Amino acid sequence: MRRQRVSGDPSIWLVTIALLVMEAGTAAQLLAQELPHPREMGFTEVQIQIPDTARFEFRLENGLTGFAVQDGRMPLVQISAFIRVGTGDANKRGVAEVLAMLLRRGPCWMGPNRFREAMDRMAGKLTIVMTRNMTEITLNVPTEDAAQGIRIFSGIIRAPCIEQDGLEEFRRRGVSAPTPPVDAVVENGSLELAVDLFNRRLFEGHRYSEVITSEDAAAITIEDVEDFHRDFFSPGNMVLAVSGALDAGALLSEVDQRFADWETRRLPRLQTESDVRTPPRATYRYRSDKLQTWIVIGHELPRVSPDDLPALQVMNYILGGGHFDTRLFREARDKRGLTNDASGFLEFNLRGPGTYTFRTYGRHEVAQQLIDLTFAEIERIRSELVSEEELLVAKGALTDGEFAMKFANGHAVARTFAQELARYGTFRHLFGYVRRVRSVSREDVRRAARRYLHPERMAVVIVGR
Repeated sequence: MRRQRVSGDPSIWLVTIALLVMEAGTAAQLLAQELPHPREMGFTEVQIQIPDTARFEFRLENGLTGFAVQDGRMPLVQISAFIRVGTGDANKRGVAEVLAMLLRRGPCWMGPNRFREAMDRMAGKLTIVMTRNMTEITLNVPTEDAAQGIRIFSGIIRAPCIEQDGLEEFRRRGVSAPTPPVDAVVENGSLELAVDLFNRRLFEGHRYSEVITSEDAAAITIEDVEDFHRDFFSPGNMVLAVSGALDAGALLSEVDQRFADWETRRLPRLQTESDVRTPPRATYRYRSDKLQTWIVIGHELPRVSPDDLPALQVMNYILGGGHFDTRLFREARDKRGLTNDASGFLEFNLRGPGTYTFRTYGRHEVAQQLIDLTFAEIERIRSELVSEEELLVAKGALTDGEFAMKFANGHAVARTFAQELARYGTFRHLFGYVRRVRSVSREDVRRAARRYLHPERMAVVIVGR
C-alpha cells in the first residue's frame, strides 16, 4: 500500500480515507482470486548465458593467468588473486597465518604507515581471506588510482614485509586460547565460539587444526615464512581477476608492467589430507552465563566430487540452506518461534575434509527442543522424498538465482572464472552446472542426504547455561 502525505484539510482526509478503503478492497479481491500454480503460469525456462572465457583470459610468459573485464558501471578498479595454498598446506602450524597477517601490512617498499596513508587517501579496501587450501587477496580502488593500486597490489603479493617485528606481533596476538574441557565455564557465549569449539573437536590432532599454541608460535622462524611465501606465491600457482571502468587493454598493460618480470618457480607438491571421522554421537557442553544458548551440530564433510555437488546443494537448500523457507527454519522459527535462525552450512576444502554443520540458538529452556527438531528434520530428509514444489524452488534458486549472480557484473565474471580455474584447472564443471542442477531428481536428493548426512555420529556442541 502506498504511503501518502496528508495535510490538515478535512476534505483531503476524506479523500485519502476513501482511497485507502478502495485499495484495501482491491487487495482483498486479489487475495480471493483463485491464482494458478506457478507450474501452470507458462514461465519459460531462464537461459543463463555464460560468457566465453576466451574473450577475457590472458596469460603472461611467466605462466601467470588471469581474466580482465571492462565494466564502467562503477568508477572503480578491482583486482583479485586466487593462490592455491592455505593454512592447511604449511609444514609448520601457524606459518601461513603469520604470512596472512604480514600481507595486510602492505608492500615492504612502502612500509605499514605509508601503506595505510595511501589506502586512506585512495579510499581503497584490501581484503585477504585464507582458508585451508586457498588464499584470496582483493584490492578495490577508484579508477583514477588504478595504476597506483595495481602497483601496490603486486607489491603485497610479490614483496610483503616479512620481518621479525611482524613475527613477534603474531606471537603476542595469534596464539589460540587452550581448548576448554567439556563442561568448562566459558566467558563469552556466541555462535562464533560454538563453531570454533566444534572445529577444534573435529580436527583435533589433524593437520587442519586451527589451534596454534605458544610452542607452535615460538618454533616459527622468519625463514619459515619466507620459504612458504617463495614456494607458493608464484606466477604458476595463482589466477588473477581484474575489472573496472578502464579499457581491458589498459588493465592488461598495468598487470603486465607489474607482473611480467616475476620469475616463475617449480611448485612443491601440495598433498591431499586424510579424512577425519567423528565418533558415535557425542555432546560437548560449555557453560556460559548469557541470555541464550548456541548450538552447533554436525560432522566432517568428505571431499565432494563436482558431479555429486548439485544434488548435495539442492538437498541442503531444502533442509537448511540459509534462507527463510527451509525445513529447519519453518519448523523452528515459523511454527514454534524458538529461534531467529536455524541453518545448514556446507564448507568445502579442496584437498581434504570439510564440515557440514547445523547452527541455531535460542532461550535455554528450548535448547533441547531445537536439537530434537534438527535431528528430526535430518532423519526425515534421509528417509522421505522431498516434494516436487521443494525441488522446483531449490533448483530455480540455485540456477536462476545464486548461479546467475556469478555473472551479474564485470568483477563477478572475472572473479568467477579465476576462482574456477584456480580450484579445478578447467571450466567443465562451471559450464555444466546448470544442466546438472536442473536434472537433479527427488531420488538424487534423498541419495545425497543418505550419503552425506550421518546423524548417528554427529557431534553436538552447546554453549549456554
